[in-house]
Amino acid sequence: MFRAAQSVRTISKSAAAHQDLIQQTFVNKIREIAKNAGNLANSDPAVKKALQDELTRLATKFQLASTDVVAKLPTNFEKPKVDSSVQAALEGQTLASLLEQVNKEQAEYVSQRDAKRAKEAARLASLKK
Repeated sequence: MFRAAQSVRTISKSAAAHQDLIQQTFVNKIREIAKNAGNLANSDPAVKKALQDELTRLATKFQLASTDVVAKLPTNFEKPKVDSSVQAALEGQTLASLLEQVNKEQAEYVSQRDAKRAKEAARLASLKK
């Protein structure tokens, strides 16, 4: 019994150590990427070539002198103003008027429901006679 417990403990310790190694490797990779963020000097040559191809394509598309000009193009985008359909539907109405309208509609519904129930009860009473 003791030997089995000891072997389980050893297995769990080795699994924890293995997990710590993986976790530490992951953290180290994140730190390395963060340190080189935005720097293509250490990146893959395929990435550099793809970037240069895109810059060349943009330069020819917009008839620019060189790819250096593409990097200096302004990238200020306007945020479009989106009107909410809820705001448009409620424009000019107060909360009190909305509550009053809801209460009125609820009262109409209850009165119609009660009328239908009374009519149905009268029909059933006439059938039983």
